Amino acid sequence: MWRYKPLVSPRLVVTRRLALLTLFGGIGTGLVLCTLFLLTQGMGLSDLASQFIGYTFGNPEGLDETLTRAISLMLVGLSVTLCLRVKFWNIGVEGQIWAGAMAATAVVLYHIGPAALRLETMFLAAMLGGGLWCGVCAAARLYLRANEVITTLLMNYVGAMLAQQLLYGAWRNPRDSFPVSQSFPHGARLALLGFGHVHAGIFIALGAAAFCFWLCTYSRVGSMAHAIAANPLAARAVGVPVARVVLLMACLGGALSGLAGFSIVAGEEYKLTQFVGNDYIFPSIVIAYLARANPLGVVVAAIGIAALYTAGDSLKAFFELPGATVLTIEATLLFCVSCFEFFLRYRLSFVKRGRMETP
Repeated sequence: MWRYKPLVSPRLVVTRRLALLTLFGGIGTGLVLCTLFLLTQGMGLSDLASQFIGYTFGNPEGLDETLTRAISLMLVGLSVTLCLRVKFWNIGVEGQIWAGAMAATAVVLYHIGPAALRLETMFLAAMLGGGLWCGVCAAARLYLRANEVITTLLMNYVGAMLAQQLLYGAWRNPRDSFPVSQSFPHGARLALLGFGHVHAGIFIALGAAAFCFWLCTYSRVGSMAHAIAANPLAARAVGVPVARVVLLMACLGGALSGLAGFSIVAGEEYKLTQFVGNDYIFPSIVIAYLARANPLGVVVAAIGIAALYTAGDSLKAFFELPGATVLTIEATLLFCVSCFEFFLRYRLSFVKRGRMETP
């Protein structure tokens, strides 16, 4: 008899249809596994439908919470997406959120700029803070050969500790001595849209998605970024300014995370708190990966992840499920899509290794 050995070889041609089938196959498999997992926790199919569909999208309170969460998730998802376009692994969205939130708060507390343009000044300051926060890590990679996974991850802790230092020090609320900043005046708050807590930041997020789509698809920078991601050595050989493009995309990605911090402090909290930049690293990676680094796909993925968090809060309240349930579902989806990604990029073939002797 012949013995066959599996051989992994790169798939030479990847069609768009195959890519879509692989993506939806991974998501569908992940949803089936998550459903089975929740069924083992004592929930029924009707409960799952009512929580994940009826409450998150059919209930005004649930839809309000979903859309409000989706604003910041869209921005951090776009941040990771832009960086992935040049193979820059941005694991530091939380630090960039802190930087943007602190910059916007400083504009309010120190009355920077004209009062009539306070929101616009906060907007620009948040972009500058987040962009510089990520730009430092990009410069360290380009000129010092530092690993951006390490530097961006460590900058998360720097941002969080700096915010804690300010909130327990110079920015502590003088009225009650709580470690939060003073509340923002009405002129420094994003306008509500008349539907629960949904604020004007949703237009910022959608506008950012449209800009990123144009940048990645139709602009010259997007074309150069595609060349760099495919082969940076070849791109440099044909005259593409690799260092400048990588630095630009990283700074733009950081600026988007800074805008997420701005949207949280100016549209949701109306002050800087200790929890503004928490729990965004993993969701941002999941969103960018599910969207296949497509800015328009980020919008859909962010709304889906926001709905998952909304349903998770409901599950914790009414079914007493642990908070790790949502993280388990996210991890399962990411794992299934990653496994299906293998079959998109590679194919298995079997080769004969020789005749086996039988006793």
